[in-house]
Amino acid sequence: MTDSQPSFVHPETASGLPSEPPAALDPGLLAALAEAADALPDWAESLAPADRLDGDLALDESEFAVLDVLLRERFGADLGALRAGLDVAGLAALTVGDLAELVRR
Repeated sequence: MTDSQPSFVHPETASGLPSEPPAALDPGLLAALAEAADALPDWAESLAPADRLDGDLALDESEFAVLDVLLRERFGADLGALRAGLDVAGLAALTVGDLAELVRR
């Protein structure tokens, strides 16, 4: 693993500093998160860009694997590659907003 983060992982998120409010989250991304977490769609509607995938949403490795497949199918985004390039702190700091940026690319 490397200490550097990809350019679309927000450094202010990793540092714990508040970030500016981003644009609304993609409904397809929210649906993928709800499906991966085996949660009701209403759950996903309450998500915020600053929510951490690990700490706040408590996604486990099997849920990350499902999310990776869904993001590849729906957006052509590679969550596995993103996570592989992060160190432990970067993995812990990965947010819904980071996923939104990943799927926008």
